[in-house]
Amino acid sequence: MYTLSQSIRAKGDAGDPLPPAFKSMDKAGTRYIRGQLSLTVAGGGTGKSAYTLSRVLKAETPIPCIYFSADSSADIQLSRAISILTKIEMADSMKAVRHNDISAYAAVLDGHPVRFDYAASPTIDDIETTVNAWYELYGEDAHMIVLDNITNIRGGSAANDEDPFGGLESLMDWANDMARTTGAHVAGLHHTTGPHNDGNSPIPMSGVKGQITRVPALVLTLHKPEEGVLAVSTVKNRAGRSDPSGNTFVELGFDGNSMQITDDNFSTVAY
Repeated sequence: MYTLSQSIRAKGDAGDPLPPAFKSMDKAGTRYIRGQLSLTVAGGGTGKSAYTLSRVLKAETPIPCIYFSADSSADIQLSRAISILTKIEMADSMKAVRHNDISAYAAVLDGHPVRFDYAASPTIDDIETTVNAWYELYGEDAHMIVLDNITNIRGGSAANDEDPFGGLESLMDWANDMARTTGAHVAGLHHTTGPHNDGNSPIPMSGVKGQITRVPALVLTLHKPEEGVLAVSTVKNRAGRSDPSGNTFVELGFDGNSMQITDDNFSTVAY
């Protein structure tokens, strides 16, 4: 037990924001904070994995990160990373990966302290083993842990006909505990309900599949209002501003051909 004054000793690195990647998101008050759990939600193909990977790779200072990529294979993630970091077309980066010829990009790739686990359906024990291995190797916990995506993780309580997403609710409790214990920001990726799968209009907090928004401190939803634009709505934010309707969002530039997500115009809506 801690008194209020003693709580400063208990927090460790929790509460420290990770270095931003997009200044417009930081300006809007949407930050990844260590010791907290976030959920990024979008329809299939909208760009939630590209957004999260860019958030890691384009941070102002490198983020020591464990990325559990259950939803995307190594060739896809490596191709995305090459394009994100070098701005070349995805077709070219995928060709280089397919031919095992990435020597031209090795220096920029190896400069990032991010490590990937590509198990397609990891268990909670698998994830905890990898997190503990990071600590044993580096002497400290990772600053960020990505779960892409949470429906691929095997664990938690079993679902049933009355509550098909009951297991995900307990999974959120576990992920939140991992964030609290390690001091990492744990970023989970998740899907929307059916009406929002097309990804062309703002997604409210009620559009999160399974309604598992009770535990995360931060919930983001993504949609594409027009070609070349990725809109990020902060529908829940214990540390700042939010709008559960999803109608308040930050617009980022998005070139899917080269995986470039940019905020050169610092575009915000209603912030």
